[in-house]
Amino acid sequence: MKLNRRKFVRNGISLGLLFSLPGSISAKSSGISDNPDNIFEIIKSRRSVRKFKSDPIPKEDLNSILEAANNAPSPRNRQDWKFLVVNWREILDQIKEECIKRSGENSREYFTDYLSAPLYIIILANTNTRNPDNDIIAGALAAENLFLAARALGYGTVFCANSIPEEVTRQALNIPENYKRLCITPVGVPSEWPACPEKKSLQEVVYYNSII
Repeated sequence: MKLNRRKFVRNGISLGLLFSLPGSISAKSSGISDNPDNIFEIIKSRRSVRKFKSDPIPKEDLNSILEAANNAPSPRNRQDWKFLVVNWREILDQIKEECIKRSGENSREYFTDYLSAPLYIIILANTNTRNPDNDIIAGALAAENLFLAARALGYGTVFCANSIPEEVTRQALNIPENYKRLCITPVGVPSEWPACPEKKSLQEVVYYNSII
């Protein structure tokens, strides 16, 4: 199966329409059925991936993923977020070495795997707004769009909030103080897709009309 990526990018097709395009899921996304319009399968097959192959991400795929993130809902459509793409290996190695320095040499394998993807996207929310709490929540919604779009194209991601300290990326990338980092996610072809973890049943988490 191959995604008609040029048509996707040229026409500015949203993430929702991506799932209705014939053949819209690439061969990299193993484990998803031939029914590409089933967004529920995309959601259920998303995994937190922490080790990647070195395969580069085509610019068209990256743009499709970023377009999906940018189409997330936000208060009054302010879109007070920034998506910082990091694909220079020198910077990624600098971040890796600083993380190892802070955590100890025994963490080298962990961070080598974590920072093995060809590129990373840092999702930032502007805190100098009328309602920064809402803009931070909107940034999290953009992150979810990004993860699902990446999965639809066959790439792994992970919501990394603390494993790579925010201050490390702030210093390495000159991020202004008024931007809060919500996460830094790798985007890449997984070395392998992790198994699905057990999820709580709906009976454990769903209530009707009252929580008591």
